[in-house]
Amino acid sequence: MTTVVRRTALAGGLAAALLAGPLAVAATAAPTATITLNGSSASVSGNNVTVSGSAVTINAPGSYQISGTLNNGYVNVASAAAGTVELILSGASITNSSSSPLYVTDADAVTVTLAAGTSNRLTDATTYTNTEEPDAALFSAADLTIGGTGSLDVRANYADGIVGKDDLVIQSGTITVNAVDDAIRGKDSLTINGGTINVTSSGGDGIKSNETEAGKGVLTITNGNITASVADDAIKGENDLNISGGTINVTRSYEALEGLRTTISGGTINAVATDDAVNAAEEGLGHMQPSAIAFIRVTGGTVVATGGTDGFDSNGSLTFAGGTVVAKGSSRVGGGEGAIDADGPITFTAGTVLGAGLTSMAVFRAVPNTGQGWVAPRFSANLAANTIVHVVSGSTVLASYRTSASTREVVFSSNRITNGQQYDIYTGGSVTGTGVGGYHSGGSISGATRVLTGVIAGRYGRF
Repeated sequence: MTTVVRRTALAGGLAAALLAGPLAVAATAAPTATITLNGSSASVSGNNVTVSGSAVTINAPGSYQISGTLNNGYVNVASAAAGTVELILSGASITNSSSSPLYVTDADAVTVTLAAGTSNRLTDATTYTNTEEPDAALFSAADLTIGGTGSLDVRANYADGIVGKDDLVIQSGTITVNAVDDAIRGKDSLTINGGTINVTSSGGDGIKSNETEAGKGVLTITNGNITASVADDAIKGENDLNISGGTINVTRSYEALEGLRTTISGGTINAVATDDAVNAAEEGLGHMQPSAIAFIRVTGGTVVATGGTDGFDSNGSLTFAGGTVVAKGSSRVGGGEGAIDADGPITFTAGTVLGAGLTSMAVFRAVPNTGQGWVAPRFSANLAANTIVHVVSGSTVLASYRTSASTREVVFSSNRITNGQQYDIYTGGSVTGTGVGGYHSGGSISGATRVLTGVIAGRYGRF
């Protein structure tokens, strides 16, 4: 196993690019060398590159443009000197039948720039001859940044797709990863500031940071367009998951969003899971034992969370303080606690929250008479899918929801609800306006039936 001494100095070019913004990671000068792959070998124009058959090694900082096809070989960065190595992929396709096609064993930092208008592809082996590292189709033992406006298609047949052992940053580009295990992993941290990212995993996680050490294991998403279809967790920060922007669409997962501390302050999220759609978990706790450090906080954005067990589930506290949330729990009897579940307190202070399922823990854990009002009617029988439910004050419809599955209970909180006031619940009628996960801010009770009368906000509405 190669031991890497991590350096703290960034080359001036990379530092300036990061400060300039996500689209600034691109070559601005002639490359140090041009590497042309030609099937079984490569030709080089420039310095600091050695070629031995189908093995290409870059051994110094600089900018290296790579193009062409390498059918069974690799490009390795082994740069012991201080400074950044930039790899400009400009129509490069690399396949390795015994290991990783592109990997970094030593460098200060590495930038992979996807050249404008080009498509690039990396394909690794199904079995590696090496037993330790590299262990991914694109592997870096140093800080790694990916940018540019071209595309990268990664086929990971052995295990992981893209791995950064230190800090991994994705600034831009169109990146598609199909992996046997994890699709994209930044061990110490992973930051996504832009790009279009599509990940598929047949046996592992989608996008994650997995270090357990304090201050690490942080996944941050500020922008970008992300789609995930995975076998296990789709978007995971071992310690912290922070989402402040972008569009995230999880179509298949065991748990869609997970972190010990999960904060959503922006973005548009649609998360589907067979277990919990949005989760805050602390390992080692007993059943229903509250965590003092785990939490989920939603302060902005739009979230539609559909869980096979719970829509939202926190081992600790759960706070709704902004944005629009639609949480859907299991439609199976005994399938879970419900749309909104927490072992600690649940607090509504701002925003709009609509929860629907056969049961919901929000009414048990909600902090009474504080923050924003909520109403939680429970119906005498299950409502069928496509039933319209209205929360009504007098003749004014405050919220409307079209069920997507069998539903027994609905939880609704917004600044239109006042704890202690009474509201009526109707089924039928129609909805108006653009819907979010079945929730509509308006509707009509013409032709509807009043099924619950005098539901008191801030109390559990079992009838």
